[in-house]
Amino acid sequence: MGRQRPAHSGRSNPETRARTTTAGEAGDHIGRRSTARRSESLWLLSSGPDIEGGVELGEQLRRLLEVLEPLAGVLWELVDAGYEANWYCWVESHALEHAVEIDRQLMQRLLVLPGDLWLDVCGDDEH
Repeated sequence: MGRQRPAHSGRSNPETRARTTTAGEAGDHIGRRSTARRSESLWLLSSGPDIEGGVELGEQLRRLLEVLEPLAGVLWELVDAGYEANWYCWVESHALEHAVEIDRQLMQRLLVLPGDLWLDVCGDDEH
C-alpha cells in the first residue's frame, strides 16, 4: 500500500496503525549505496518475514486482511488523497502444481479494500 505523488506529508506510516515491512519516503535514497532518490513514497506490508513454501496465496491474503480490514476507512481516505494501493502477490508454481485458488468469500473481503490484485506467477527456477 501507499505510493503517493511527491507532495507528501513526511509520515512513514500514514495513520494506518499497520506496521510496515518496508517503507521509503519521497526524496529518500533508494539504497545505501545509491545516489538515486525515490520519486514516490512507498509502504509495503508482507504476510510474513520470509517466503514460506507450501503456504497458499489465500492464506497469506487472509493474514494481511486481518491487519487491514479494520483500517479500510483510513485506506480509502489515503486513496482519495492521491495514494495508490495494490495487492502484489508473488506466486511460485512448480511444473505439476495445482492452480492458485481464491474463493468467493476471500474475493468479497478483498473488494472492501482499495487496490487491484496483481499476481506475479513464476517457476521455481526463476529466483
